[in-house]
Amino acid sequence: MQIKSFSFSQEGRNLVLNEAKGRDWPVVYLINNKSYLYIGETSNFFNRFGQHLDNKQKRGLKDIHVIFDDEFNKSAVLDIEQSLIRMCNADQKFTLLNGNAGQSSKHNYYQREKYLNKIEGSEENKGIWDYLRDLNLAKSTYESIVNSDLFTYSPYTSLTVEQEEVCYNVIKDILDGLKKDSKNGTTCIINGSAGTGKTILAIYIMSLLTNANSQTIDSFKDEESFEYATFKNKILHRLKKYIEDNGELKIGYVLPMTSIRATLKAVFNKSHNGLKSKMVIGPTDVVGEQFDILLVDETHRLPKRKNISWMGEFDKCCRKLNMKPETTNTLDWIVKSSKHRILFYDKEQSIKASDISPEEFKNSLSRTKIKEYTLTSQMRCEGGKLYIDYLDKILKCTVDSKEQIQNYDIKVFDDPNEMIDSIKELNDKYGLCRNVAGYAWEWKTKGKSLEEIKNQGLYDIKFENKTYPWNMTNKEWILRKESINEIGCIHTTQGYDLNYVGVILGKEIDYDPINNQTLIYPDNFYDTNVKKGSSPEELKRYIINSYKVMMERGIKGCYIYACNQNMNEYLKKYFN
Repeated sequence: MQIKSFSFSQEGRNLVLNEAKGRDWPVVYLINNKSYLYIGETSNFFNRFGQHLDNKQKRGLKDIHVIFDDEFNKSAVLDIEQSLIRMCNADQKFTLLNGNAGQSSKHNYYQREKYLNKIEGSEENKGIWDYLRDLNLAKSTYESIVNSDLFTYSPYTSLTVEQEEVCYNVIKDILDGLKKDSKNGTTCIINGSAGTGKTILAIYIMSLLTNANSQTIDSFKDEESFEYATFKNKILHRLKKYIEDNGELKIGYVLPMTSIRATLKAVFNKSHNGLKSKMVIGPTDVVGEQFDILLVDETHRLPKRKNISWMGEFDKCCRKLNMKPETTNTLDWIVKSSKHRILFYDKEQSIKASDISPEEFKNSLSRTKIKEYTLTSQMRCEGGKLYIDYLDKILKCTVDSKEQIQNYDIKVFDDPNEMIDSIKELNDKYGLCRNVAGYAWEWKTKGKSLEEIKNQGLYDIKFENKTYPWNMTNKEWILRKESINEIGCIHTTQGYDLNYVGVILGKEIDYDPINNQTLIYPDNFYDTNVKKGSSPEELKRYIINSYKVMMERGIKGCYIYACNQNMNEYLKKYFN
């Protein structure tokens, strides 16, 4: 592999004629000046070079750099192009001129992992990203990029075939609804368990709706050419036509959870592709507004009037919408404040008594036209859907045999301090590894500074002679480097990805080997907002859901320790 640079001019193009792979070979290339960057792929670099020289948008660019590799094929360069677009956007050295993420969808091909490894490189061979840093085309290290929130939630992420199919069917449903302009509109529900890419799809749809006019689609000269066009191009054509005839759509992206909302506000603000931080809103922000489309991520976490600290504001919002606070939830606000809506939902991730129940979810949408879709492919966890389903059966005591989870690092520890130290070591190696626990310890350090904690010898969690504080902040705790020395909770981890997660199951959850069931001890559980007003069965469901959510955070692996011996032995039986 080698990268060659040329002046972005006719003289530079003429020099390409001297390159053996300049005309009939798949390549990836980058064009830039001091501020802007464009990334592309082609099988005829000489011809594509000329097309870019004729493009008015790119006339201010100065240099072009082409990546030659004897092993490249068309699938590989499409994949590498997409990866570099996503990485360079996260790097923030340049403003990208690319209007989309490159190839239309991710797909598998022969030796795909080998080609993607060419970007990172190895100890023996420099990677593409190292070469780009040498050429001053990138500034951050590979590890810091792939662990960044700008990379994780990038609007330049290509969809899988499954995600893309759902995406364009949903947009079709919404366009059909906009055309009919029915009273309560269309509600598209996208179901999917943790790690199936709901947030990535939500951001992609948000970006697509926001930037519809800049999307490149095939032109249709007559009805026959439209008839034989791809479904995707037909939908994009309809979307652009609707916006041309009716003006820009008013769109909002609702996130119930404060921490992840703050993260995505920052991502939208830095994306440079039309997304703005003001588009990311909370449930109260929809009240008094009327949106064409509302996308709601983590819909299962939308609150109702139960165990919330903002009762007064809740009642005020209800009165503003002429609704009764006692019989209203925030999903009702969403329905009343939007013509159409796209909801991303997983009832298994409901973790608090204030979350709307599946029954309330169904009732709030009963007067709307509902279209449902389901995402099944596991995008986060390298253990795949097998691990997610297996974990669910184990925690619900319905597992009947031991599974071998390939390509995923799972360990159950007998020593919690050893597990915590192991996660710290992995954090040094990979970054973005954290220890979390169930809410089985009082939060004695709440509101205290790190200096106060040290001076007063305060701590929340103790194992033998080692002590740990709970998370020092609720806002973007995952992203703080200092968090590796703290223990996080469900409220600081839900919605985020980690390379490795260490999960401590507290004394509030145990296993009964005689009756093969999970036991819950409420006196050992300290989250009053979850416990208050919950029946024993509801509390059990919330606690199990919380642990399941935390144990699904790890991309590469999950380390586990249970304080109660029966539970630890039960988990070792199926995991070690």
